[in-house]
Amino acid sequence: SQYPPPTNTQYPLTNILNPGENDILCGRGGGTNAHSGNIKFRKLVAAHKLRYLAATKSDKPNVARDVVKEWRGMNPPGRFLAK
Repeated sequence: SQYPPPTNTQYPLTNILNPGENDILCGRGGGTNAHSGNIKFRKLVAAHKLRYLAATKSDKPNVARDVVKEWRGMNPPGRFLAK
């Protein structure tokens, strides 16, 4: 993958029973939208929005990568989780 997952085994990427405060729950609806990690991530994305809008078409992926890198660099690491 282009975005390497966190290497710390304390934060697994599969079989997660209790998502953490910095985890993003992928999906639709109120359950995922109301999760604390999803709320924080939306705020992070909003903080980078103007930079993204001002970026050239070729630089937009770099802005997105920076957001993911910042999210994964949190403590505990931010993870993108699917059901």
